[in-house]
Amino acid sequence: MLPCVLVLPCSKIRRNSNDLNGIRLRLEEGLCGGVSQMRIAELHWAFPPTIGGVETHLSILGPALVQRGHQVALLTGQPGGLPAKSVVKGMPVYRTSLLDLNRMSPKLFEEKATDLFNEIGEFLSRVNPDVIHVHNWHYFSPIPLEAVLAWNRHHGRGLVLTAHNSWHDALFQQMAQYAPAYDAVIAVSQHTLDDMVEWGYARDQMRVVHHGVTTDWLQEPPNPQYVFAAMKGRPVIFHPARMSLAKGSLVVVEAFRLVRQYVPDAYLLLAGTSLTVDWDSVQNREIQQIQDKIREYHLEEHVGIYTFQWPEIRAAYDAADVVVYPSVFPEPFGIVVIEAMAREKPVVVTRAGGMPEIVRHRQSGWIVDPNHPEALAEALKTLLTDRPLAARLAAGARQRVWDWFTAERMVKETESILLAATGVEISHDQPVAP
Repeated sequence: MLPCVLVLPCSKIRRNSNDLNGIRLRLEEGLCGGVSQMRIAELHWAFPPTIGGVETHLSILGPALVQRGHQVALLTGQPGGLPAKSVVKGMPVYRTSLLDLNRMSPKLFEEKATDLFNEIGEFLSRVNPDVIHVHNWHYFSPIPLEAVLAWNRHHGRGLVLTAHNSWHDALFQQMAQYAPAYDAVIAVSQHTLDDMVEWGYARDQMRVVHHGVTTDWLQEPPNPQYVFAAMKGRPVIFHPARMSLAKGSLVVVEAFRLVRQYVPDAYLLLAGTSLTVDWDSVQNREIQQIQDKIREYHLEEHVGIYTFQWPEIRAAYDAADVVVYPSVFPEPFGIVVIEAMAREKPVVVTRAGGMPEIVRHRQSGWIVDPNHPEALAEALKTLLTDRPLAARLAAGARQRVWDWFTAERMVKETESILLAATGVEISHDQPVAP
């Protein structure tokens, strides 16, 4: 079969919803058995083995776009010991310490500006993309984005931002001045979209694309692994987020103390941290504060902290009776929530940010107010003691992921936006340069 080429208007775009919906319809119908082959340059601060929601998203999106016939390359940060070049499921991954947020600072970004311009320019010239897709480059520093814009002034390629988060400070306001430079902005939740519009982004350039999980999360049979012997035979509450105050780790500990008054054999499993982005350098201090609270409540024998490697996390969900994600800040989405739901676990989340877009209260999970340990404890106690209710919510959770939060849906919607941003006919057959 000859490759299908989807021809789009050639003007640089601010696509309206009808344009994007038409493109999405063609993609979903599989027009001519395929779509135009794009060269896509992805740029983000981190990638696995660094742990985080954006990193998980990129590990799904990039290889999936490759499977759909596109040429994808990623430029990302380089924590110590990782190679400067690798290939992950057909996607070349280039790394540089100049994008490692755990090494960089606002001052260092300024000092290394020339090096950044050169490195980013060399990457883009090597890939020669039809569209540039940046993730969370609307914060931290304007200099990497300026490097992309400098290269693009000479090449005129599509530029798309995926906003996985929003902030409320002077730097975020400063970065909002670059909003007109994007051909499209993807927000991971309606909450994030609305928040960014308030800070100056145009609503008509933005679209919501929720995260998704691959079908193996929904289809593989349970395979529980108990990382601590003390977990076996006990009701397990699992908090899969990195240990931090913003993610509600301290609230979980406080709620767990109350839960044990009703379920004395309950066990709390917390996800430790190793390779995570810690831009504000608060991680160690906050972990110490959480551990101090565990000791204060004499919970050492009932709380386990384990730093999971990527392949281990699914088995931890399988070992849990309830999964909790009680963020105290407006969580943009919470990809671990849909992971837990895909593994058919009852989830308890807070009414914060984009999480109510995922969970329907008492249908596919339980929603409580943020920073309210008593309400959280009541929800956890109910789900640990009312097993028919927990099973009903777990089944509803899995079905909701099937209906709304699959990777296939996420990839197709993202693909349609990236394709629209090119604004030109595309048909490539040569690979990305090494």
